[in-house]
Order: sequence, then structure tokens, then C-alpha cells
Amino acid sequence: MLVALPARLVASRWAPWMLLVLSVGSRVVITLAGTSPYNMIDLKVYVEGARHLTGGSLYDFVSGASQLPFTYPPFSALVFTPLAWLPWTVVRVLWQLAMLASLPAIVYLTLRLLGRAGPGATDPVRPLRGFLVVATALAFWLEPVTTTVGYGQINLFLVLMVLGAAVTAKDLLAGAGVGLAAGIKLIPAVTGLYWLVQRRIRALILSVVFFLATVAVMFAMIPAETRRYFTKLIFDPSRTGPVFSAINQSWRGALSRLAGHDVSAGWVVACVVTVVLGVWAAVVAAGVGDRAAALLAAQFLGLLVSPISWSHHWVWVIPLLIWGFFGPQRQSRAVRGLMIGWLIALYSYLIPFLVALQGKVPSNSRPGWQSWLGTAYVVLGVATLIVIGVVGRSSAAPVEAPGRGSGPRRGVGPEAGNLDG
Repeated sequence: MLVALPARLVASRWAPWMLLVLSVGSRVVITLAGTSPYNMIDLKVYVEGARHLTGGSLYDFVSGASQLPFTYPPFSALVFTPLAWLPWTVVRVLWQLAMLASLPAIVYLTLRLLGRAGPGATDPVRPLRGFLVVATALAFWLEPVTTTVGYGQINLFLVLMVLGAAVTAKDLLAGAGVGLAAGIKLIPAVTGLYWLVQRRIRALILSVVFFLATVAVMFAMIPAETRRYFTKLIFDPSRTGPVFSAINQSWRGALSRLAGHDVSAGWVVACVVTVVLGVWAAVVAAGVGDRAAALLAAQFLGLLVSPISWSHHWVWVIPLLIWGFFGPQRQSRAVRGLMIGWLIALYSYLIPFLVALQGKVPSNSRPGWQSWLGTAYVVLGVATLIVIGVVGRSSAAPVEAPGRGSGPRRGVGPEAGNLDG
């Protein structure tokens, strides 16, 4: 994404904005032409879930021609209630604008974690505004981002909440960010590993408190539906969609496609190994003061072991690419190779291609080459954990203690100048 950001392009007063207009404008044309295959169907589920919040049918209704059920924690339906008051066209426009605005914020917060932006940055990226605009234009066409926009998903906002929590030095805000994000969609709870390796126990406790508060609020409002979700539906991944679909880029999806049936023992073994690998990578990264890498290790661990990780859940590749090309380990050959692999997988749109080949009703039976290509994000995700751990161990001497908050921290590895030289 960002390996060859030309200094003149980024430094120009108008070229970054022209690139952004071209990037976003092409998306608008595609949407208006009606060629987008998704039409924000997930956003429709969110909005309709808000409308079914108090009617006793939150987990029984289905939305649209795809017959999609509401699969999220009940708190998310409450969060989306304001959108249920607006016309659908207005909701779509506002949601797409918000998703676009989230991209530079994600890039900026990642740079903050790296000590390359914000107050007291040790190695600031300059010019920051041009960098953010160009990065937004390029990130907009990463496959997970494009698919998130097409579906009208919430993933970008969850990444933003977690990054904001990781950057802030205030444990109350950090706990609120992660706890509320987990209340909306459970997977951000994996950030607890990051709090542990950063020794931010108070932030961890507050994250749990805020999450439990979301459960308590919903139990008070809709006790039957809340109890049903947390005692039954939460253990039924089949409600979210077919495990065999190529868009499911988790260990369970990849192994099930390779085996030709829904795996059980093999998936558990893979998850155990991945947990060990992810914890190791996070500990190593935290030990050398690389907070961005430690956070990425936790998030990629969650994506790999979750029963369902649709390709649009992998929007954490945005912070990963920023870390790889502008982080403390950017001179490492292993990191460069990893970034090249991710760029090929993301910009080739391999996963949507495989989804189109499998048809509307995914089967456990498919050509072997499709099954192997369908492991792309899983293989790269595991490689990411390995690279984070290996380059962390081979880097310079560790800092005195894991950092906390948004203060700058000098990265390990070779120092590099600003983007403009």
C-alpha cells in the first residue's frame, strides 16, 4: 500500500487530494452504476435490528433477499437505534462518509503508536496531511476495506475504537473503548491480551467492566433476548453464514475447505498452536517497546481462531501495512517480504474471485486449487505472527518496560528520516 509513496506526491498541495477524489469517485461511480454486488446488506441488518430491538424478535427476523439474521450482541442494536429514525438513503450516505473519514483516523492513530505522529513524536512523518490523504486513497481499495464498504459493515469503526484505546494514557478511556467495542461485536475482546502484555491491568479490568455494563443494560431492557444470545446463540457460528465459504478467512474456514467437511479436532489444535504463537509474538513485541506490533499480534490472533472471520474483518491490515512500511522494523527483509505478500493478496482481490467461483450457495466440495488459494489470509496471518516475534527477538536491546498511553517511544531497529527526506 505505502511502500513507494513518492515524496513529491505526498508533499504536493493538490496531488494527494486529486488521488483521493479519483479513488473515492470511482467508488461512487460503481455504486451509482449498480455494479456493487453487496448493496450494504449488513448495514440494513443493523438498522432493522434496531427496529426489532424491543419487539421480542431481535434474533428471529431476517433481512432482505439474502435472508440475513441479526447475529450481533444485543447492545449493538441499541447503538444503531438513531439510524433507524432516518431514511435509508440518508443512512447509506452518512455511513459511507463515516467509513471514509475513519481511514485517515486509523492511519494517524497507528502512527501515534509508532511514535511517528502526534505530540512528542520521535520520528514524525512529514508532511503528515499529505501522507494521510494519500494513505486514505490507497487504503480505500484494499479488499477488506472495499468489502466492508460494500456490505456497510462496522469493522472500521471497531478498529478505530481499539486503536484509540491503545493510544490513550487514560485507563478509563482505554477500558471504555475496548469494552464498548466488545459489547457491539465480541471479537475486540481479544485486546485483553494487549493490556496484559503492556501491564495495563487497570485498563483490562475497566474493559471487562464496560463490557459487562453493556450486557447489564441490555438485560434490563430485553432480558429474554439477552439471555438467549449469551447462553445459546453465541455458540452457534452457523447463524452468521456458511463456514465453507471462501470469504471465511479463519482457521476453521480454511481447514474445512481443505478437508471437505467441517473440522473439529484439527481446528482446535490449530487454534491452540496459534494462541501460543500469538501470545509469544505479543510478549516479544511489548518487550522491545513495539506497541503497534503487540496490538497487531493480539488482533490477528483473534481473527485466526474465531470460527468465522469474513475477509472484511481483516481491516486490521491497514495498521499492519503502516507498521510494516513505517514502523521500527521496516528495514527487515522478513517484514518487507511479508508486506509484499499481503499487498498481492489484498490488491489482487483473490478472495472475492474465489467467492464468485463458488457460487451463491457454497459447498464443502470444490477444486483443490480453490481450497489452497482460499487459505491466503490465514497463511499470511500466521506468517505475520511469526515475523512479529522473530524480528522482535532479533532487534536491538529492549526498552526498560512496556509503554502505556500515547507518549512517544523510540522504535527499535534502524532509524529512518522523515518521508520528505
